[in-house]
Amino acid sequence: MKLICLNVALFETNNKLLSEFFARQNADILCLQEVSDKIDASANVQYVSKNAIDEATSNLQYSYFGQTWSIKEFHLKNFHKKDSFDYDFGGFIKAGNYLKSRFAIVEKKNVFVTKNHRIEVEPKDWALWPQDQVKAVLVADLKLPSDKKLRILNYHGVWTREKLGNAETLAACKQILKLAKAVNYPTIIAGDFNLFPDTPSMKIFYDDFVSLIDTYNIQTTRPNSNELSNLKRNVVDFVLVSKDIKVNNFEVPNLEVSDHLPLILDFEI
Repeated sequence: MKLICLNVALFETNNKLLSEFFARQNADILCLQEVSDKIDASANVQYVSKNAIDEATSNLQYSYFGQTWSIKEFHLKNFHKKDSFDYDFGGFIKAGNYLKSRFAIVEKKNVFVTKNHRIEVEPKDWALWPQDQVKAVLVADLKLPSDKKLRILNYHGVWTREKLGNAETLAACKQILKLAKAVNYPTIIAGDFNLFPDTPSMKIFYDDFVSLIDTYNIQTTRPNSNELSNLKRNVVDFVLVSKDIKVNNFEVPNLEVSDHLPLILDFEI
């Protein structure tokens, strides 16, 4: 089976790149972050990625969109190499984590892991950001053809500039770990955690789950254009697997389809 994890980038007009990439890959499971869909008819379709993803992956008939927020504007100073990071989407769009699967989804839930469960974010709210973020983990149980079950957790983590984490990231990761260990069948945790591998928040997973980023000595999950690309290791995206999963291969190809690189797992149960 092939699983792909990718942050598809809310602020990039990269639908064509995404569509071509997913059509080539023929994956069985997609764990995607920052996927967006229209709320207002006036919203700019260039920033709506869900339709392009669905058209390219029509063979994946099961899906679950876990909304984390809705937004029509974003304004921030000194962010992602820009003095002024300003976007107007032309109307409200909703964004969140998205799972697509060749296998039936038998249980699903969208679990908020930060104190803020607000969905709609108004322009005035950016004065509170990044201290006041809305984050959730999508949890889905899949039924495989062998009648075995597989739990998938798809997460987009709390943003911090230094990627070192804080009390909020630690609490979120503890909650995700609890959800991952709540079942006795194979489990995969995937997503953009916005954390470096050696942070206390990430280390809590390593007793129970295998970090493929470390097993395969991955040095970056961001393209060269990223503001932290000068670091020796620029890893913020992860695939962690329970120890009962057989990993055939794992790679992070240098394909600039987003502002994150795709993580590609070949595995079996």
